[in-house]
Amino acid sequence: MPDIYHRISSQREQMSKSQKKIANFIIEHPNQAPFLNVEGLANAAGVSDATIVRFAAFMGYRGFPEMQLALQNAMQEQLNATERFKHPSEEIETEDQDLYAIFLRDQANIQETMEGIDMQAFHEAADTVINSKRIFILANRSAVSVADLLHYHLSFIFENVEIVEPSDRAIDQISTIREEDALIALSFVRYSNHTLRLFQMAKDRGAKAIAITDGLSSPLLTAADYSFMASSKSPSLTHSLTAPISLIHAFIALIGKEKADDVKKRLRTIEQAWRDFKVFSNFKPPTS
Repeated sequence: MPDIYHRISSQREQMSKSQKKIANFIIEHPNQAPFLNVEGLANAAGVSDATIVRFAAFMGYRGFPEMQLALQNAMQEQLNATERFKHPSEEIETEDQDLYAIFLRDQANIQETMEGIDMQAFHEAADTVINSKRIFILANRSAVSVADLLHYHLSFIFENVEIVEPSDRAIDQISTIREEDALIALSFVRYSNHTLRLFQMAKDRGAKAIAITDGLSSPLLTAADYSFMASSKSPSLTHSLTAPISLIHAFIALIGKEKADDVKKRLRTIEQAWRDFKVFSNFKPPTS
């Protein structure tokens, strides 16, 4: 994640109402904000020129020009990641070009997600999960499918994984959470208020709060001990879940590596149960 967006994320809680307007505009218009002067950014964000100048100083820059340069550099980094995957589509001049664009956007989403990960925080979050007494997974709407996948795989590693049901019972589940527990919440645009309220409730009860989301404007960030961005951009009607799935795949792999011995023992037990119950088909394709 470019430095200026790190700064915005880390300092959002200390921002005034006017400063949050500026921060929100910058985050929501990453291709427009870098080219606006003080007056233009002030008009776009609905604040005064002086507030823009003070915002630049608040963000740690020596003046507006330095902040503007940081925004332009951040945009260039973003373009470089996306441009890596653009050229193949230029050679596709068919009615299926829009479909190829979806595949290429997913590739770019994974690349952006990978480049934005703070690996130290990623390892710390994995250790937090490993050392937790119980692990709760929370999601609503489109994020439920990703949460189910995370729950399914973590259950091969731990016996203490619980998915928070998207119903009134969720409040009952979160009310049992303690300081020794961890909660992983997943939420993507448009963000679920139900997820946010339960996430904050768990945080208030002392649980370690891990957020998997898709942008710096995500309301989960304010309560998260650890937060990881997975790009969900898409040229289609729906947001893409490819990068979020890739992110949790990496997270599961990291935890599995740390718990390798326990995973092997647990898998041996599960494999025996599968054999006993004949879970999988013994079908073999005919040989020619």
